[in-house]
Amino acid sequence: MEQNRDKKASIVPFPLHRQARLVRETISILEKRHGLAADRYWRSTVRQQIGRLQISGIHDRSVINDQIERFALVVFDALRSSAAQQDGDAA
Repeated sequence: MEQNRDKKASIVPFPLHRQARLVRETISILEKRHGLAADRYWRSTVRQQIGRLQISGIHDRSVINDQIERFALVVFDALRSSAAQQDGDAA
């Protein structure tokens, strides 16, 4: 079996989007905040998570960006789903 030695691998100890508590807390707070307050909270959360990844030894910017993107997708999909359910309940 041939191995590709040109590719570098980065191991992410526990991907952000799989950290259920972090995801739930972020969703809960964003559901209560709107506008600038929500934007500030989101930017602060992203900065904290980037810092945590770097402290854990992940310095590859593409790996960090991928982790943040996946985390954002999970959070914002849940927020959209929650908003859709609330709209459906109001009808």
